[in-house]
Amino acid sequence: MTRYFTSRQGAIKRLMDLKRQVARTGYSFANIAGCRADGSEVSGIDAVLLDVRAGRIGYFRHEDANGDQLVYIS
Repeated sequence: MTRYFTSRQGAIKRLMDLKRQVARTGYSFANIAGCRADGSEVSGIDAVLLDVRAGRIGYFRHEDANGDQLVYIS
């Protein structure tokens, strides 16, 4: 598992890039789940992106065929 530390803006950019890849290919190849500050879990790229923009996500996990990535947001 690869770990990354990024700002909120960097996380938004990373999620938007993943969303564009999904739009290009026409199918979702990745599993994305985030953890809110209150401990509840959010799944799906749209829900995670919405909560990152609102500042409610502490980290999110991106799993695909290339490996797992854990992205911490500061």
